[in-house]
Amino acid sequence: MFRQSLNVAKAQLVRGYATAAPSKVPIALFGIDGKYATALFQAAAKTNALAAVESDLNNIEQRLSKNTRLEEVLSSPLLNRAAKEELIDSLGKKSEITTHFFKTLIENNRLNETRSIITAYKSLMEAERGIVSVTVTSANRLAGKDLKDVKDSLTKGGLIKNYKEVNVVNKVNPSILGGMVVEFGDYTIDMSVSSRLAKLEKL
Repeated sequence: MFRQSLNVAKAQLVRGYATAAPSKVPIALFGIDGKYATALFQAAAKTNALAAVESDLNNIEQRLSKNTRLEEVLSSPLLNRAAKEELIDSLGKKSEITTHFFKTLIENNRLNETRSIITAYKSLMEAERGIVSVTVTSANRLAGKDLKDVKDSLTKGGLIKNYKEVNVVNKVNPSILGGMVVEFGDYTIDMSVSSRLAKLEKL
């Protein structure tokens, strides 16, 4: 059943996972966070600083996780530019590229996207290493065989290309009622019962 559903979804996708990516970027990401993360990745790649920037972002993410108030302050529109720069400096020593990048976020009033950008950059780094993370959301915990079916359908079916490793993670969300939602890269394949019911209601 899972393979049939994924095959239907495959026919609806007009872009491949890796083939649509711009030059030197392993996958194409969209949205505000995706565009900023891609720009950061490209800048870091030019100076062989991908790992250094990744380390910077991991440190910043850890600090934000430990202090939720700090994240709220970063997102506040009431904080002036000088205060924001001082706050970013307090997050620890960073590479020159990371420092300039956060100054750009401050200038463009995009500090509130910090978390999302870090997540997007991680996706780019995973793809650079040939690692593809797949999230499968289901109403109930799926058996190992079901997850393997999903992985096989995505890889053998050609939806995921140029990979060295595929990590499949199962998240449980009872609100989808049944079926599953498969997410990888910038793609979402919604095969949930709740989605089908919503479409029926529209009809």
